[in-house]
Amino acid sequence: MSRGLAVVIGILLASSGAALAADRPPVESWGKPGVGFAQYRTDAVECAKIGYFRDVSQDEPAKRFIRGFETADNGLNGAGSPNIDAWIDSVQRVRPDRQKRLVHAIQVGDVEQCLSDKGYRPFTLTKAEAKTLARYPRGSEERHRFLHALAAR
Repeated sequence: MSRGLAVVIGILLASSGAALAADRPPVESWGKPGVGFAQYRTDAVECAKIGYFRDVSQDEPAKRFIRGFETADNGLNGAGSPNIDAWIDSVQRVRPDRQKRLVHAIQVGDVEQCLSDKGYRPFTLTKAEAKTLARYPRGSEERHRFLHALAAR
């Protein structure tokens, strides 16, 4: 490979990574001025449990998901020889990834409503804050304390 071609490929790869980074939505969190760390964590866990334990079985995206798989299974297990390609097509028509995202959005909405009811408000991290946050492992005490410092101001 010529050096010129390698440089062009390097530039394309670097710029595509920058373009992907530019397309990322801003990092958001929730805050409440003056809240202590213990209360901040208690509220976060309490609200997270609401979303986590929500019974989504009666929400429309979950119903569509289940109906779609039932229809696909009925077609697969019906009379005649099983047609796996027809089953796959039937499942894909349900758009399971989309239904999963819609269910997740419902759960997140519950969590956000809980936080809002407790007086928290969403805020956007600066690029520098988001970069610092990315250094901390998810779920770590350090990450929680960093977010609290931003949230309580």
